Amino acid sequence: MNIEQAEVPIQSNLAIRLLRVLRFNKIRYERAVSLLPDGRHAYFHALPFLLHVNHPDLPGYVDDPAVPYGLQVYSLRDSVREVLPELFPEQHELFNNFRAIWPKQRSIDALLLMGSIGSIAQSANSDFDYWVCLDTKAFSEHQLALLQTKLTRIEQWADQQGMEVHFFLSDIDHVRANDFGQADGESSGSAQARFLKAEFYATNILVAGRLPFWWLVPADADDDEYHRLLHSLKPGRSPEPHLVMDLGNLQQLDSGELFGAAIWQIAKAMDSPFKSVLKMAKLEVFLQNLGRKQPLCNLLKERVHSGFQIEGAEEQVDAYALMFDDLVDYYRRAKPDVVPLLQLCFYVKCGEPLSSYNNQLQATSTFKKRIMQSYVRHWGWDSQKLTRVDNLRQWPFHDLLVLSRQVHSFLIHCYRRLSAELSQAPQQVNPTDMTVIGRKLDSFYSRKKHKIEYLRSVMDDELYCRFVTIKADMELVSESGRRWFICSGDQLNILPETIPKKILHKGENLVEPILWSVWNKVLDGRSRFLMDYKTEPLSEADVRRMVLLFEDWFPPRKVSEISREALLAPEKITACLAVANFTSRRLRGDIDSLYVIYVTSWGELYCHRGFEIFNTLTERLDKERPRCGLMVPEGAHQERLHSDFCRRSKYEFDLL
Repeated sequence: MNIEQAEVPIQSNLAIRLLRVLRFNKIRYERAVSLLPDGRHAYFHALPFLLHVNHPDLPGYVDDPAVPYGLQVYSLRDSVREVLPELFPEQHELFNNFRAIWPKQRSIDALLLMGSIGSIAQSANSDFDYWVCLDTKAFSEHQLALLQTKLTRIEQWADQQGMEVHFFLSDIDHVRANDFGQADGESSGSAQARFLKAEFYATNILVAGRLPFWWLVPADADDDEYHRLLHSLKPGRSPEPHLVMDLGNLQQLDSGELFGAAIWQIAKAMDSPFKSVLKMAKLEVFLQNLGRKQPLCNLLKERVHSGFQIEGAEEQVDAYALMFDDLVDYYRRAKPDVVPLLQLCFYVKCGEPLSSYNNQLQATSTFKKRIMQSYVRHWGWDSQKLTRVDNLRQWPFHDLLVLSRQVHSFLIHCYRRLSAELSQAPQQVNPTDMTVIGRKLDSFYSRKKHKIEYLRSVMDDELYCRFVTIKADMELVSESGRRWFICSGDQLNILPETIPKKILHKGENLVEPILWSVWNKVLDGRSRFLMDYKTEPLSEADVRRMVLLFEDWFPPRKVSEISREALLAPEKITACLAVANFTSRRLRGDIDSLYVIYVTSWGELYCHRGFEIFNTLTERLDKERPRCGLMVPEGAHQERLHSDFCRRSKYEFDLL
């Protein structure tokens, strides 16, 4: 057999795999469309078209002939032809002659979706993360900037239509080399390059353009076989070389990235705790299977290559479900007490409420409903359990707090186990990325003297209280003579010790509980405050004024959104507020209680009691020059107290 004859079966195998991969890709695309909320289908179909053309009457237009646009291997589907006149009714004439606006050159090699879209994890709130792949060497910096402008304008148009779309300009050479940029925004930088590529390969949908060649090589192919097969492609035979692109092989994940991946997931848990539980668990499972098991993306590819011999079998091939099954298989053997938490996180992340759905499988139900029903039956969840989980956002404050602690406790303990096992292994984390992520983690998780802690909730904004009761207990003697409680709802005629689940925060003073509540978005200026009679001389107006001041001076912030520049610069105080005599008698002429509060550029908030802090704080205030103010209650001797404050602190604060 000569070399040419030997190449025939190789090419034939590649062609068969191509057909099976494209079939699976079509299934994924159709799943994505089937799970879109009403009204989004047209915009979803139109997005690739807007990257393919550049016309002044369409979104994304850039008025410069040098702008790169046009998608390789893109053809106008009927679904796109149908929606364009609907979306842009004034452009009927334009759509009667597509040839006039068709690109003469096609600059973009591929447009691929990655993430939850097209899987059981897709929900009405899912983002659309697109990789826009091209050979950046073929373009000038000016041209790439123009393309980025075009992408940004299409993102803005999509946002106006209620879709959160992100385009990531991805250089093919960089992706092949596992170079995904720095740790900022949505990028995970050096922390988990191969893990990001593995997630991309496991979840990508080819929307238009050239298919990653990785899809066509056997699941266990090493780099040599990958390149041998790539170089075996011949024009005129399927698969045609121009239909694929080389983004690199992925035979094994790298344990050297594991530590970076772990700290990245803890950082992401600030915004997406349920998703991060599953991803952190995935890292632990990977460590245990190191060298013995293929990455998940290769297991998925293996199933796709095997074809779907039984009708309906393709429905069971879902990257997210495969990942979850792999996790449960490990934890059921190693740590069975963790399994219920994984089940809860998986169910919540998938966002498919089943409590109001007819338990009988219906022909009209989506693939997602059918898979999720199969899971909950297997778990033994009854209708009461389903109803409770589906109403997670309405859980009492205390119950949400318990769940939050379980989630973050798992994340921290999992991280510690990974750190212990990897302590001697070399880790591939860029030192600058490590600094950025490390400082975010320190701000969010660390406990420090006088620091106001983050709540570390699992549900953003769902712990907010519209009505709160301020109570004081004279029997529980403290420095101020009273112990203070902030309770959810109307608890005016109820003793604090009888309602532990209603207590939001408590302390020997009221300033810190209110500060904590505002900082963690538990209450704000819209909240209504009910005052216990033991809180005199405080009034609802006093509390509201303090809350509004705290909102202005120390607005709630997401640590995840602190800029890279701020975290790499030296920490500095950005605002400092002193509160004098808040719960004292209003006729006092001197300061008998003082709280000094300041926030830093790294997202940490501190509250100190008394004047002693000025022994160390004054130098920082002189150097960093934050805005400084003094709050004195209405009705008190404000000017006299302001003078007393300036004399004793030896620093000038504005009287608010």
